Amino acid sequence: MIRLGYFIHWTPSKKILVKMTMKKLPRLGVRVINSSGRVVGKVVDVIGPVKSPYAVVKPVRRNIDLKTYEELYIKPYFRRERK
Repeated sequence: MIRLGYFIHWTPSKKILVKMTMKKLPRLGVRVINSSGRVVGKVVDVIGPVKSPYAVVKPVRRNIDLKTYEELYIKPYFRRERK
């Protein structure tokens, strides 16, 4: 697992705002998981300044219990080689 960052708060449109700590930007649509391995949602946008970006995550279900500053991760993704 690669650490994406930590949960800041819920947006008014019921999306999750994550303060990113990883150096590279994640691909849009990549799944976000918590420390226990449960899928929380997927990245739909990256906003903010270049030096300290935030990821906007669309949750997969309504009642996700996240604590402030809880660390969130992404699964590593690999490109398929074309033959």
